[in-house]
Amino acid sequence: MWVKLFSIVVLLFLSGCYSQAPKQAVIVIEKSSNLENINHQRFAQVAKVEKKTRRITDHTAIKKANKSQKNIVKKTQKPSSSWKTPINSKVSKTYSKKHPGLTFSSHQGQEIRVIRDGKIIYIGDKMKSYGQMIIVRHPLGFNSTYTQTQSLQASLGDSVDKGQVIAMTTDQPFYFEMTKFEQTINPLKYLK
Repeated sequence: MWVKLFSIVVLLFLSGCYSQAPKQAVIVIEKSSNLENINHQRFAQVAKVEKKTRRITDHTAIKKANKSQKNIVKKTQKPSSSWKTPINSKVSKTYSKKHPGLTFSSHQGQEIRVIRDGKIIYIGDKMKSYGQMIIVRHPLGFNSTYTQTQSLQASLGDSVDKGQVIAMTTDQPFYFEMTKFEQTINPLKYLK
């Protein structure tokens, strides 16, 4: 008898957990750079539902909401390019299949800057024709190679910031190369 009474009480208690309360739509906003898989039609439908459920009767509240939305848009907009040119000089030879990088018409003592935040993974001169070489690993599988360098201002393993000076040029033309997942790419597609 007590077992039956106890099980009825437990069932009544648990039935409250399964009530038919109205459910609200949940909106997840994707902020990554790869936006290919977003279903924009579904997102638009959810946004319409959200607009219907939001009720603002005070006109000053509407104006404040619009201003805050504009400020959010301004803050979240990225600059046109997150890459920086490695050296302030003109490109004398551009990227091609036979020339997988950029050659700059540089003079001795110019500052060589990192094109984007990253970490120095190689400093050396194993390839004698390139002179002293620095390789920086960047996020998303990118690497940048800086050759014909001297007066190093960074060390192997250092984390470097975009625009940071890492070396100076020699009297040889400065050569720069970029790879993505170990495939050479045209740096002009990314640099300002």
